[in-house]
Amino acid sequence: MGGMDVISFDMLLHSYHLLLFNDPRRHFRRILARPATAEKTGTPELASRDGKDESTTPQYVEQAYPAKWSERLPWIGTLLISMRFVDWKIGSPSHDSRQPDRCPIPPSHSRFILIAILRTLSGYVVMDLTSAWTQQDPYFKTFGVSVDSPLPQHDLLGLLPPRLIRCTIMALQVWATVGQQFQLPCTLPVALHWMGYLPDAWSPHLWPTFFGSFRAMFSTSNLGAVRNFWGRYWHQTLRYYCSGPGMWLAGLLHLPRRSHSRYMLISATTFFFSGIVHIGLVPPDPMFAIKSANQIRWLILLFFWLQPVGFAFETAVSVGLRRMSTPKPIYTILNILWFAAWCCFVLPFLGEAGRNLGYWRVWPVPISLWQGITLGKWLTWF
Repeated sequence: MGGMDVISFDMLLHSYHLLLFNDPRRHFRRILARPATAEKTGTPELASRDGKDESTTPQYVEQAYPAKWSERLPWIGTLLISMRFVDWKIGSPSHDSRQPDRCPIPPSHSRFILIAILRTLSGYVVMDLTSAWTQQDPYFKTFGVSVDSPLPQHDLLGLLPPRLIRCTIMALQVWATVGQQFQLPCTLPVALHWMGYLPDAWSPHLWPTFFGSFRAMFSTSNLGAVRNFWGRYWHQTLRYYCSGPGMWLAGLLHLPRRSHSRYMLISATTFFFSGIVHIGLVPPDPMFAIKSANQIRWLILLFFWLQPVGFAFETAVSVGLRRMSTPKPIYTILNILWFAAWCCFVLPFLGEAGRNLGYWRVWPVPISLWQGITLGKWLTWF
């Protein structure tokens, strides 16, 4: 296997979702905002408390596949770039019932831009500090060192399991690089919307957030931290493309909605294709690896393909906990412990893949506050 890349396979899934497993011309509807003026509605012009004209509250209409070429071009163009299908009805009741999806209390332009900058800076600092650990922990750079091997420092952290510490470091780095970088590229269209150059539909500060609440993962009245992580907290940019084949197959088999069989089938197919997307991160000939490219790909596949197993475990245990009338505080504690245990089980697969890909052989940030303060060396790449 010579290799594949993430974008190409993602676009292949995108094409299959739109052209093979669905029929957008018949079943998709674009939701457009049409401002309702006071003259059209016959209502007096009333100003709200913040000075906004309430009579211009947009009215939403559904637009099917247009017959006119001039209307069809923006309809198709918007569909092709709508990875989460915001402001689209696609024939999925759970998705369509939330459209048009808007922040209930959207942040102001300045607040969104400020938060985006602060989150990027926080991710930068976390990446710098965790790199200080990965550079002195032999597990991250030395092949053959177990994730359970003793920690290099025997202070208070030595009281905790080494696997837990190392998996926490890996999780923090994923959070810093993926979880905190979504908003910064969005500041440009938000600024253009602020200046009046873009309509509301193109301003990300009015969209549903890319990431959900981390705290809400543990506060549900069931054992569902792993399901909540993927379904409510983590970004949903690949959700519909990867789940499309499973949705189609569930419909072909006439599996009833809200049934465990349908849920597990869709979950299994979603993470099957998500794993294939992510093995595109592995080059054909990894520079630092002692494992072959295909062996590294299998490590990444295992991480994603094991997730439905966690879903099934949560579903089965939740049935028993409900019969025991488990109080909500106990659910919260169980979810936290369970999620930590699950991460300690699956993250080492990504850790071994990352070690072979050389992710921790270089300091990932060009200017290091940690090295500057402790060693007086601020520039890490020179």
